[in-house]
Amino acid sequence: MKQVLKCCTLIILLWSALPASAAMTGQELLNRCTASEKSVDGTEKLTGEEMLDAMWCMGYMSGLLDGFSVGDYKVGDAKVMCAPEEGLTRTQAMKIVNNWLREHPDALPKSGRRGALLALASAYPCK
Repeated sequence: MKQVLKCCTLIILLWSALPASAAMTGQELLNRCTASEKSVDGTEKLTGEEMLDAMWCMGYMSGLLDGFSVGDYKVGDAKVMCAPEEGLTRTQAMKIVNNWLREHPDALPKSGRRGALLALASAYPCK
């Protein structure tokens, strides 16, 4: 019994040391958020997988925007993004990120989070 307990403990410790998920690329973010764009535009009927991707994207945009509302993203002492006073909707953020990723194909194999932040920073630079 002690051997089984030790083995289970070791497995749990090793498992907990793994990252929650691999870093999402810009391409993966664009793929998922393209489904969301199709949903918002109402131009095409979505498959079940696309519906899940669309919901995931809106949740991701919510988290991204919530992060901006809680604190400032800074590089050194400079704020990275200054959202408009009236705020920014998830749909607006999603379209900005999608367009930026399409215009910057070199960013697609890189971090999706980085791409999203750069997209919003270029759309709403601090003055």
